[in-house]
Amino acid sequence: MSDQLPPAPPPPPEDPNQPPYGQQPPYGQQPGQQPPPYGQQPGQQPPPYGQQQPYGHPYGQQQGYPQYPQYPGGGNVYGELRREPEVQLDVQGLRPQRRWTVLIRLILAIPQLIVLYLLLVAGFFVLIVGWFAALFTGRLPAGIRDFLIGVLKYQIRVHGYLFLLVDEYPPFAFFEAPGYPIQIEVPEPTRLNPAAVFFRIILMVPGWIVTSVVGEGAAVVSFFVWIIMLFTGVQPEPAFGATSAMLRYESRFLGFSGMLTPTQPKGLFGDAPGAPEAAARRSPTRPLLLSSGARTLLIVMIVVGAIAAIFNGVFNSDNGSDSNSVKAPYTVSQHL
Repeated sequence: MSDQLPPAPPPPPEDPNQPPYGQQPPYGQQPGQQPPPYGQQPGQQPPPYGQQQPYGHPYGQQQGYPQYPQYPGGGNVYGELRREPEVQLDVQGLRPQRRWTVLIRLILAIPQLIVLYLLLVAGFFVLIVGWFAALFTGRLPAGIRDFLIGVLKYQIRVHGYLFLLVDEYPPFAFFEAPGYPIQIEVPEPTRLNPAAVFFRIILMVPGWIVTSVVGEGAAVVSFFVWIIMLFTGVQPEPAFGATSAMLRYESRFLGFSGMLTPTQPKGLFGDAPGAPEAAARRSPTRPLLLSSGARTLLIVMIVVGAIAAIFNGVFNSDNGSDSNSVKAPYTVSQHL
């Protein structure tokens, strides 16, 4: 018998999926097993061709796999952030107007201004009661909120008529006027921060300054627009856009000051053209996309309003230094 061992059998063919010598396979993968595609669990079937699954929805959910939590900031499954609740303005304008109504617009608006003044006085006392209620509960009572929304809608309709945005006479409708070409949409009620309610007057200061300055400038510019409309019967497009921007900012400021929304007023220069809401056109002012002429005229309103505010401040201070003159300690500039 020979002491020589028989030849060793040939080695098996090398597996291409076999990790190099001394390296362990990935966790959960057996040696020689092909790893699953990225984002797919072992043993799961990919979705049909051309069908996408939203974020947080794994392919194998139908096999019992749990669903991932949604993106924490989002209102939809793709993690898009929710928009802050804001007052929205819809103006169906830029139509021919009767020249005789343009000529005596201030006279025609006198009954509306009387009713609006009475509503604002009543709304002031209702707002005080609502402030105490919101301070302790974080919400406006439903009845108080509905009353303040009615005052807001009435005021915006009257101001839009005065600034020649529309020719239709505002109805004496307190709450809703669905057929009128100026509409206000107030978002659903949300919980209010008690600290923000307590310091509401201080938080109102920036919006009040912007509203006052732009309103003073719009009152001056509207005189020249009034002259143009006496000959043309149509409001120029830049004036329509700039006035609508002023009116929308005013409505948002009033909504914030009345605790109808928790959002500080913004969007004076309109909406961004690439914003998601710009794709769904609901009215000529929603979304509010200002032309270059409207933006320029709005800047003119701001400059003119700032000059008028400075002039009024200097004039009032000079009159206040006169001991023989009788002046109220505080006057509110009425630009309408």
